Amino acid sequence: MLANMRNLFLIGLILSFANLLHAQGGANGTILGTVTDPAGAVLSNARVDVTNIATNVTNQTQTTSSGDFTLPFLPPGTYRITVEAPGFQKSVTNSVTLVVGQEARVNVAMKPGAVSETVEVQASAVSLDTDSSAISQIVTQRQVDQLPLNGRNFLSLLFIGAGAVQTNGEQGQMRQGEGNAISINGGRPTSNNYTLDGLINTDTALNTPAVILSQDAIQEFKIQSETYSAEYGFSANQVNIITKSGSNQLHGTAFEFLRNDAFDAKAPFQQTLPELRQNQFGFVVGGPVYIPKVYDGRNKTFFLVNYEGWRIRNGFDQSTFTVPEPAQLNGDFSTSGLQLPSQAGGPCSPTPTSPCMPIDPLTGAAFPGNIIPSTRFSILAQQSLGLNGGINAFPAPNCIGCAGPGFNYRLAVTLPQSTDQETYRLDQELGRLGKLFFRYTTAKYQNTNINGSVTLPYGIGVFNEKSESWMISHTKNIGSRMINNFRFGRLEPISIQGGTPINSSQVSALGITGVYPNLPAYARLFPTLNLGPPYGNGGEVMGSQVPVVAATRSLC
Repeated sequence: MLANMRNLFLIGLILSFANLLHAQGGANGTILGTVTDPAGAVLSNARVDVTNIATNVTNQTQTTSSGDFTLPFLPPGTYRITVEAPGFQKSVTNSVTLVVGQEARVNVAMKPGAVSETVEVQASAVSLDTDSSAISQIVTQRQVDQLPLNGRNFLSLLFIGAGAVQTNGEQGQMRQGEGNAISINGGRPTSNNYTLDGLINTDTALNTPAVILSQDAIQEFKIQSETYSAEYGFSANQVNIITKSGSNQLHGTAFEFLRNDAFDAKAPFQQTLPELRQNQFGFVVGGPVYIPKVYDGRNKTFFLVNYEGWRIRNGFDQSTFTVPEPAQLNGDFSTSGLQLPSQAGGPCSPTPTSPCMPIDPLTGAAFPGNIIPSTRFSILAQQSLGLNGGINAFPAPNCIGCAGPGFNYRLAVTLPQSTDQETYRLDQELGRLGKLFFRYTTAKYQNTNINGSVTLPYGIGVFNEKSESWMISHTKNIGSRMINNFRFGRLEPISIQGGTPINSSQVSALGITGVYPNLPAYARLFPTLNLGPPYGNGGEVMGSQVPVVAATRSLC
């Protein structure tokens, strides 16, 4: 029995240390200060009450022998500081604003008198945080709520402070509409660390936030760089985000934003407008848990529920592609006007507008009549022409000089994109047992994109992302001068880059066996086809995604 209890204690201790390694107290703030008498002497054992105005929840402590008090792990908000000591008037400091990760100093000078007498003062804003050496930028709740954001993406708020710029990266290609790579104070985008309510929220594959919260679910966030606390670690820049919680007042908001190409003007020389349909909608509601005649959670139990969705149909319309003529795809180059394989001045030198004539790789000479016999077509060529169940990788030309000389194909397709994100939070005041909160956030994101291939639908890339983040936090005072905070949570971001899969019979028709037999469908792609300039690519071009044939191949 004793051995089992000892093992349980050790497991709990290990979990506590693991929590310290992966959680940051910077999600909350700290109110600290010194209590003195009129002569400047410190007052010990003075009672200090710190009350959150929105929830009416009070945290209590006492001053030390040096007259100091500290109350950490306080959620950002507006507070009232009340100090009482025998032989002195009660001091009340109103409107103390605490932001995320801040150490707000409130020094109190007591006046002699009866405790029944009260001295009230209004807190003033401090222009310089003297209790922290970190270089930081606060994005307040008011800024989050009121500043216009394209797509309602909070990452855009990073740019209101000095030192943040957008750079190029694969983040922009894959997470379209969710922002590109961001450099802060000259640091690499991969050196940004994102936290959510004090726990890691970084997708290490792309170094972006794993969960992109709705604007309505964010209380505020703070960007810190250089000399921040060691509790964060391992990155040059910290983006510390905290979620909203409910209060004693019931609040709710519903919204929808609409964009439509029916309201757009055509560009000069534009014949038609690409399709554009954008609907962004959602709601947020928060307040006390109150069930008449059953449970009154005012001053102790609070909830917040948030949902946001985004549906986009974005037209892609581009006329800068060149595809082979149907006769050329069938091996007939007799009327193509291309350069001969060999000229009097030496071998053919292809240019973007004048490529070379195909030659017989067995003889090094031109094919008779400049026609490639169908018996010489490779398996890949046959499949690319739509033969034997293939995919017909190259469409026929549909315009002449579409966007200028040499272009003969216009690619027009609608690319859907969708986002769903939800956040649920519950806060509970437990009295002597401390306080507890639980949060669950999930986000799903999917986009489709064109990566340079003219083949439809196989040339359309797909990026799917699903992220889940949940945590539970318990904070309890141990005596009047110690506070214990325990957090436990989980973050699971899953990102998939792929495309439209070909079926197993098409894989067999390509003559491929035993290659990546366990690949999921989204990675079972048709090979990339490159005929060289000036022709566009065919097949599937998925960036870093590995197709069923690992190398780029030509038709012959």
